[in-house]
Amino acid sequence: MTRKATVALASATLVLGALLAACGSTTNPTTSASGTATSASTTSSITMEINGNPNFNLWNPNAYVDSDNIDPLIFSGLTKSNLKGLPAPDLATSWHTANNGLEWVFNLRHGVTWQDGKPFTSADVLYTFNDVVLNPKLGANGASNYSDVTNVTANGKYQVIFHLKSPWSSLPSYLTFFAPILPKHILQSQGTNLWNDAAFGTKTPVGTGPYEVKSVTPGQSITLVRNPHYFGGAVKIPKIVFQIIPDATTVVSDLLNGDLNFAEVDSPQLVSRLKTDSSLTVQPVPEQNYYNITLNGREAPFNNVLVRQALEYAINRPAIIKGLLKGYGTVANGPIGPIQKYFYHPNVKQYRYNPKKAVQLLEAAGMKKGPGGKMYWNGKPFTINMPTAQYGYLVPLTELVQQDWKQIGVTANIHVMDFNSWIETSVIKLDYQATASWWIAPLTPDVYPYFSSTTIKGGYNVQGIGIPKLDQLMTALRETTNLAQQKKLADEIQVEIGKTEPLGFLFYPQMVDVSSSNLYVPPVNYNIALVNVQDWHFKK
Repeated sequence: MTRKATVALASATLVLGALLAACGSTTNPTTSASGTATSASTTSSITMEINGNPNFNLWNPNAYVDSDNIDPLIFSGLTKSNLKGLPAPDLATSWHTANNGLEWVFNLRHGVTWQDGKPFTSADVLYTFNDVVLNPKLGANGASNYSDVTNVTANGKYQVIFHLKSPWSSLPSYLTFFAPILPKHILQSQGTNLWNDAAFGTKTPVGTGPYEVKSVTPGQSITLVRNPHYFGGAVKIPKIVFQIIPDATTVVSDLLNGDLNFAEVDSPQLVSRLKTDSSLTVQPVPEQNYYNITLNGREAPFNNVLVRQALEYAINRPAIIKGLLKGYGTVANGPIGPIQKYFYHPNVKQYRYNPKKAVQLLEAAGMKKGPGGKMYWNGKPFTINMPTAQYGYLVPLTELVQQDWKQIGVTANIHVMDFNSWIETSVIKLDYQATASWWIAPLTPDVYPYFSSTTIKGGYNVQGIGIPKLDQLMTALRETTNLAQQKKLADEIQVEIGKTEPLGFLFYPQMVDVSSSNLYVPPVNYNIALVNVQDWHFKK
């Protein structure tokens, strides 16, 4: 699951600084694989890709992967990730805790205007959080991240205070993660009909980010141009055109032909051809992203830890990484990945491929082998309903897991559907028993929204498994600002997750960013690169 939400039950994704002012533009040509100049040569524009039509309001429950890849260029948050993945100023210039950690105070920028020229003030922050995010009638995307926020108040036009139920040390980090501030003067009149605002959501959004929408051709493209009102100064790339390309092989051919200047390629098997083309730069980058098999712990037998562990032992992760990822990934053992070097704990319980151990655990859970070598539960073959989406790795990954489970006598019935239908089925209606997914989460050891018992209903704990000890550890981590104590608690959290396996961790992928060789893009996580778009430029 992820936000890139790559999600919601996916993709996590799976994530996602202060931006320094930058001025000017270049006129260096962008060339195709054949050496001929593309249209970018005369405009200094770049062309990128997304999978489908975006929703320009990221808080909309139906705004996921494609929205995540374009909206950070249009909107600003209170904070954003810098190139080190740490929270840095955006609409807020500074912040501090107060009232024994029960308040976070954010000082806002002066002189910021919306893309329609109207002034930005604290009223916009209060509208975004009090009227949208914290409004249970709207069910905003990502609202469960802010379950510990009671309300937001203002001290004048340029200071806001987040009031908390309990101390939450990582709030500035979560505010970097797809948390745009919305314009009160445009949207407040919509009330609870906010998600029906087709103009704002699909055609004419108004933000405070470095780019604004010039045109939208549904199913084809979205064109962004520099926002003349942007508080961070003019970005170096005057125009970005997002082409809607649902097919990964078309993305690769367009990169080779020079029709695309940048794309994140999540299919390593397609990378080899790209690496041989001198007109392209191929850059592997780390991801705060983990792929997993989600088991629906709301129903038996998946609420039994022995069954969850058994199904984990039956999956050959190294073979998946070698065959499906072509080596672009490492075995995952928890939600805090190697990208978080300080907090990552590699020495937790491992579920190395062991079919014999898997069978033993299923038998210990009350199952037994029957005719045809199948595993039987309650007198019937143990069969798992497994929907999957036509997106990225998901279908081939699901098929590989299906074959691994077959070796221990477990049948997985796969149902392939389009991505939006899968979100509706697996994430919203929770009509699944197992599903392959991925999460991109903020760069923080605070994984409370994804594993807390309190977020099982209406939150990101889609697996529906709550563990009291884990709840206690995650709450304690949220309450401390001491780095050493956070490290200690993060280690304990990873150990507890390893024991109880509330989510079936598979691998941490290594994504591959591909760009025209004369285009500089920071070699960091894609979501972080987007919010640092001021650093993008044509090379001289």
